[in-house]
Amino acid sequence: MTLVDVFLRADTPADLAAACPYLVDEEGGWVLSGDGFALDPIGPVILVPGIYDEEGNEVTPPIVDARYHANLRCTPEIAAQVPEHIQVHPDNPVRVWL
Repeated sequence: MTLVDVFLRADTPADLAAACPYLVDEEGGWVLSGDGFALDPIGPVILVPGIYDEEGNEVTPPIVDARYHANLRCTPEIAAQVPEHIQVHPDNPVRVWL
């Protein structure tokens, strides 16, 4: 079975759920795996780590992308159902499938 990785980003978890309703169960929780897919919900991501002194005090705050991120490993057929407006193509993803 051929699988592809799709990186997802939406303003909120609700926006992602609305764009991909097959990833949400009846109670509104994420469906982490199913026939032909696995979902890795991430949430906000740190783009640049903060800098801290020896005592743990913040010197420079981290830069955070507060939007909701998730990774989807799936068949090409499922990937074709993912709306283009929530797909991103990062050069250096923060988290990847192993």
